[in-house]
Amino acid sequence: MALHSIRRALTPSIGDGDGPSGLSILPVNEDSPGGPGIGRFAGSPPSPTSSITSSRRYPRLNRSNTTPHIGSSRLPVVLRRLLKPPTLDFETAIWEICYLFIAPKKVYRQMYFRTKNTWARDDPSFVLLLSGFLMLSAIAWGIAYSPGFLPIIKLMFNIVLIDFLAVGAIISTLGWVLVNKFLRQRSSGRGMMSMTQSDTKLEWAYCFDVHCNSFLIIWFCLYVLQFIMLPIIVKDNWISLFIGNLLYLGAFSYYVVITYLGYSSLPFLEHTEIILVPILAFVVLFLASLFGFNVAKHAVRFYFH
Repeated sequence: MALHSIRRALTPSIGDGDGPSGLSILPVNEDSPGGPGIGRFAGSPPSPTSSITSSRRYPRLNRSNTTPHIGSSRLPVVLRRLLKPPTLDFETAIWEICYLFIAPKKVYRQMYFRTKNTWARDDPSFVLLLSGFLMLSAIAWGIAYSPGFLPIIKLMFNIVLIDFLAVGAIISTLGWVLVNKFLRQRSSGRGMMSMTQSDTKLEWAYCFDVHCNSFLIIWFCLYVLQFIMLPIIVKDNWISLFIGNLLYLGAFSYYVVITYLGYSSLPFLEHTEIILVPILAFVVLFLASLFGFNVAKHAVRFYFH
């Protein structure tokens, strides 16, 4: 009887209301005190989000304990949170933005884990912040090179709705098809995970999340750095051409690298290194452009013709 009581005391209760139920896979830190399965999540970020309660930071964990109303269940979780600003987690989004610059692999290792049949974010905060950054950039570009209310509105439309969302939707769709058709493991999951065939079918929303993460460096290089460096890189000399074209090579190559990290972090995909192939094409185009094609100059003409 005493041994049975001790065992019950040491065994975590499941579904008693003190913790999430319905969790498919919960990564843990093998080096945490008490051994595997005890302690904090693996690599829990020492970020400002540590002050956020579990139900707000990872709201998917508690969804299985509640039965949503029929009306609200018709909307995706992302849209429901978008209509309820207090549920948005901008602190986590800011943490992700910072680490996507300095350690992008850490973002995928620590912020993404399998919960309730989805790999994608259920919080639109990251997309809202990035869209806000793009709008501010469009305003700055418009004031500097195409002043006027209507031209600035048109530029915001082109940058946010076309460059970011529409092109991103196309790239996400291509990635979604590539992953589900060719890169999925045909056997059961590897390591500590065991997944069914339906579990390993990646949803489109995660592919769009990967695009959003990758587009952050596009925004920084081509909408911020290029704005600062434009008076130099559009000059008619080879050094300006080299610097400007190198900026584009770095931006698009880093976009591909972060995209690769996003897909390679999933445990049921294989041969994800094929995603890095476009970098070779970018390098070839960069070398060819050094013979007289200034990418920055043509891009500015496209937006401000």
